[in-house]
Amino acid sequence: MPEPEWNSTTTPEEGATVYVLALDNIGQYEIPFPVVFRNDSWWNARTGEELDAFIAGWRPAGNVE
Repeated sequence: MPEPEWNSTTTPEEGATVYVLALDNIGQYEIPFPVVFRNDSWWNARTGEELDAFIAGWRPAGNVE
């Protein structure tokens, strides 16, 4: 089953666990861990730390432990 396309036009629902595409001066890259969107910010789903990155897109994470 192919992975869903990156969504760059909307934000996920509050509390959603997703994968994100970050953008910096080098280019775009997928953050290699699940992320939670809450309080209008992106948080590492495993450590609870807030991400300090520009998020260019997201897609559903599916079943994440």
